[in-house]
Amino acid sequence: MPLYGQIVIGPPGSGKTTYCNGMQQYLRAIHRECLVVNLDPANESFGVNGDSSSSSYNRSTEDDTDVNNDTNREEDTDDSHLPYDTILDVTKDIINLESVMTQLHLGPNGGLVYCMEYIEQHLTHLLSLLTERLSALNTPTYLLFDLPGQVELYTHNTTVQNILSRITKELDVRLCAVQLIDGNFVNDASNFIGAVLLATTTMLRLELPAVNVLSKIDLVNRSSTFTQNDGEEGDNDECGGGGGGTSFNLDFYTNVMDPARLLDHLDNSTTGFSSSASLDTDIADDDEYQTARQNIRNSPFHKKYRALHAEFCDILEDFNLVSFVPLDIMDATSVGRLLSKIDTANGYVFLSEPGRDRGNGTNYKMEDMFGCAVQADQSESVYESIADVQERYMKDVYRESIPELET
Repeated sequence: MPLYGQIVIGPPGSGKTTYCNGMQQYLRAIHRECLVVNLDPANESFGVNGDSSSSSYNRSTEDDTDVNNDTNREEDTDDSHLPYDTILDVTKDIINLESVMTQLHLGPNGGLVYCMEYIEQHLTHLLSLLTERLSALNTPTYLLFDLPGQVELYTHNTTVQNILSRITKELDVRLCAVQLIDGNFVNDASNFIGAVLLATTTMLRLELPAVNVLSKIDLVNRSSTFTQNDGEEGDNDECGGGGGGTSFNLDFYTNVMDPARLLDHLDNSTTGFSSSASLDTDIADDDEYQTARQNIRNSPFHKKYRALHAEFCDILEDFNLVSFVPLDIMDATSVGRLLSKIDTANGYVFLSEPGRDRGNGTNYKMEDMFGCAVQADQSESVYESIADVQERYMKDVYRESIPELET
């Protein structure tokens, strides 16, 4: 019987570990047993009384032995630093980043690349451990794979792609790549364009069904306290760029509709000036302020910066692969909406559950399962779900101004 699971990826700080914890709790709440495979060597968790034999795999080089011995010496704490329950943790069973940085004198980025390449070389051992532990379980287990967030591993390196390819084939597991993007990126045009470009690249390189997620959507309202209609200034420093508030409604970002429209909002990313709507009237109308803004728009740097992003937008429109699902990991409705899309992507929705029949002992036919999948995907209007998220979390971030409706 095949296994099902998710590959959780995304830039650092996008909430991957929190997502794994929240998703595991949700899956168990709906009686779907779930365990996490931690493939992030930087997610270090050590335990005392841990079985050191799992880390005593023979290494082929002296450096490998030093890294492994250092790992064994550090496995002296009892409690895991990870918030979720794992079936396999590479930091205990294979290698961890801190040991690599100490023994090989590498920085965090180089050390993480080394760790992932090391895992690839010893993937047979990892797969044997995982297979053995899965066999010891009495029930089918849904797997979550927590991967590192370093962008280079997905854009300039084939290590992760090779690891996932072997896991998929040798474990017979149906995987869906869940890419998390910080929801606060919608507040900055440049950041959002870069995030969509990263999502497109990752989808193409991993060659897996993918669901892209705007995580931390519940925090967007807190970091963008300004409303375009009333023109109040807010603190948007946390969002990485300047202007305060989103430029469009949430459905623009979830559907990635015509990203070239974001080009007119690059000023806040490059100039450090706040948008006119977020300024007091006296400042916005000041001639010197407007002259300074215009001078920067006409500068060679800004013109090249805009041209570069225009090319990015052309690429995104040509591929047109990315859409996002907004997520508040603390809200069961939001998690359930996302899980229904993931189940459709990895095929779990087609799985006939034990005891699920027509009442006369006959199992559902294949066409019934396909119908169930389509119904689950269309059970709620996409527009209504996005509008609900907009109203609940972002009602003070952006309100579209429609002159015809204003009295």
